[in-house]
This record gives sequence, C-alpha cells and structure tokens, in this order.
Amino acid sequence: MSDRGPTEAVIVGDGPAAWIMALAISRGAPARVTVITHSSPGDVDPFGPALTAPPAIRGQHARLGLPPPEAMACAVPVMGFSLEGPNGGGFVPFGQTGADMGPVAFHQQLARLGRLDALAEHSLAAQAARLGRFSPPSPDPASFLSTLDHGASFEAQPYAALLRNRAEASGASVRAGAVTGARRSTDGRVEAVELEDGSSVRGDLFIDASGAQGVLTDAPFQPWTSLFRLDRAEITVSQAPSSVHVSLESEAAMLHRTAPLPGRRVETRLTQGGAGTPFIPGRRESFWERNVIAVGAAAHVSPPLGAGALHLIHRAAERLIALWPASSEGLLEAREFNRLMTAEAEADRDFALVLTRPPGVALPDPAAHRLALFEGRSRISRREHEAFTAGFIAAALLASGLKPRRHDPLADALDPAMLAARADRIRHMAAATAAALPIFESSGA
Repeated sequence: MSDRGPTEAVIVGDGPAAWIMALAISRGAPARVTVITHSSPGDVDPFGPALTAPPAIRGQHARLGLPPPEAMACAVPVMGFSLEGPNGGGFVPFGQTGADMGPVAFHQQLARLGRLDALAEHSLAAQAARLGRFSPPSPDPASFLSTLDHGASFEAQPYAALLRNRAEASGASVRAGAVTGARRSTDGRVEAVELEDGSSVRGDLFIDASGAQGVLTDAPFQPWTSLFRLDRAEITVSQAPSSVHVSLESEAAMLHRTAPLPGRRVETRLTQGGAGTPFIPGRRESFWERNVIAVGAAAHVSPPLGAGALHLIHRAAERLIALWPASSEGLLEAREFNRLMTAEAEADRDFALVLTRPPGVALPDPAAHRLALFEGRSRISRREHEAFTAGFIAAALLASGLKPRRHDPLADALDPAMLAARADRIRHMAAATAAALPIFESSGA
C-alpha cells in the first residue's frame, strides 16, 4: 500500500461480494476503489440465487447507507427457518421467544415445566410465520411487536445491481474485463492484475471476490470433506407464492433447502455425488494473504445451515474497515483479520454440524462442547461475535432433535405455578397478535 496518498484498492468480481466490498471501502476507507467486473457466478456461495441472511443484515445495510426499503425491494423478509431431520424437527424463529427471568432463560423455564417441545408456540415470529403473516418489529419496547425480528432472502442479481449503484455513487470506478493473471513482486505480493485485452491494473490492496475460482488468492484451501460429505448442488427456481421462512430438510446424505424470493422459490438440493454442480466445502487457511483478501466463495464454502456466506462477506467488510492498515505492509492487521474471520467461519461451520450431526463424523471440540452442555443442563455456549442469540440457538438445538437430560438448577428456585401462568399468557398473546397481523404477499416484478 502507498504511504504517500490514498490506497489503490482493486476488487475483482461482478457479484454481490465485490460490490459489498466496493461500497464499504468507498464509504469508510482512505482509498480509491476500482472494480474489475470479472465474471464471478456464485461469488457469494454456490447455492444461490437466493442469498439468505440473519437479522444482523439490517444493521449491516445501515452501516453501508442502504435504506431498508431499497434493500428489501429485491428481497423477502425471513422470520426464521423450519428444520426437519432424522432426529425430529421444528420452527426456529428470529426475534424473542418468551421472556427470561433474570439469569433463567425462557427455555429453562419451560424445561422446568416439562414443556420444551412447545417452545416455538411462545414466539410471535413463529406464530406469524405459521399463518403466513408479517410485520416489521416495533421500535417501542413496551409493544409485544418489538419481540419480532427478521432476516432476509435476497435475489442475487438485483441485489448486486443495487450495491453497484451505491458503490459507484460513493466514488468506486469500474473497469470491464476478464482477469487472466496477476503480476507479483519477488515476495509474492500482487502488484497488478492482467486483463485479457493485454492491459493491467496496478494496486496496493486487492480483493478477490471472483467466487470459487479464486483468481487472485494463493492461500492454501483447507477442505472440510471429512466433516461434510455433501459435494453436489442442484438448484431449481419455480414460480410460487412467497413465504416468510426458509425450509431446511436434512438427511444423512442430503440437504434440501427451500428459500423464498419475490413470487418464486429456490430449491437447493445438496447430495453426495450424483447430479448437480460440484463444490468443495472448506475455507482458505488465510483470508488475508500478503496484500490479497479473499471474500465470499473465494474464501469459504459451507452448506447453508448457519448464518451464511452473505453474512460473512458483510462481516469481512466491517473487519477490513476497522483494521484498515496504517502502513504499506499491514502484517498486524492481516493477522487480526485472519484470526477474527477464521473464528466466524468456523463458528458458522460448527453451527451447521451441530444441527445435522452427520453420522460417523467426529465433531470439532467447540461443536461437541455445545452439544454436551445443552444435552447435560440445557445450557447454551455462545461464541464471541456469533450471529445468533442464545434463544435462537436453543430453539435450533431443540428443532434438531437434541433432548436435554436436565434443566438449569436455578430454575428450581422459581414457583412452577407462576411459571406456567406466565408462559400461558405469553403463548396466548403470541397467537392472538399473530392472527391480527397482515397477510404477507409478495409477487415477482
């Protein structure tokens, strides 16, 4: 990077991953941004074109200056997901479920009553999704509607176009062309990218958002094939009324995801071998290698059961701006960026493993610990910067079929008659409020 003026940031890719990074850097860093629109299908992940994101996406868009109406114009709100698997199933809602009492989480209260199977009935989001109704959350904490929350399912191409318009308006420049190679210095740093027309584009910092092809990064790829046996993705898009949730059906050698888009639905079937496009689950050993930062599928591919690749791209943009290098080397910043992004990618991986628990697979220690803690005392192990709340994690573990043997002993200090009456009021209020919400309707343009 140049110590004499703005950093020359060069981004390779033409999908949402590239334009998220372009918009974030243009708005938040002392840099001149050039985007080379190298074709990059599947740049977020190979499971599109429905890009799902948890509720944190709304704050991420706010930091990019994207008003909610603009962002949601190419999306469908998602109030949670339904999970079906060999061990059971259930609905996992975003937003608040029930109400904690001091240190005693709501699911622990229901465990004390022997009612854990009815957890989702105490969620306004779950009740609304069951009825096909939707409302944005209320900003008034005294309103029961404030317990709502939602993520989103974005259509990849319109979403990329929105981000591109915003990035160009913020000063990013665009260079059309396909990248054929990179010119590197003796220490391996990229000095310029070479285009098919014979020209080149010099830079200080390079972002590889080219998808699984990874045209710039040379960081070794660490496969997760011993953890995830699925390696084919078959995608079908059909006309259908939009729902307000994502459906996930897991089997030993198959994952079927149905995600909504305006007026359509996207069905993604992941299998081991067979039909579909091949993919390799895993991550780069370094997300930031010398002066190249890989994002999206160039950096990380994991079955779509956790927070998802779109969330991790936005997190990478936030991390990069917060760690913008003060020198031409950026070694310390790169080390911290890699530490943080590795932790988030592996937390996302482990969440997927905990939900599916593939037979014959030895889970990584953090995933095994989460299972043991919940199974033993219904307690939640939540990692730093995890996208999900403790209540969401509890609902997901229960929906996956995990049955705790005991509850938190702190719940034994609470009067069961009081707990039962309180839980009944919450359940009835959730049902009545959900029934009064508007029916959700969304049609394709």
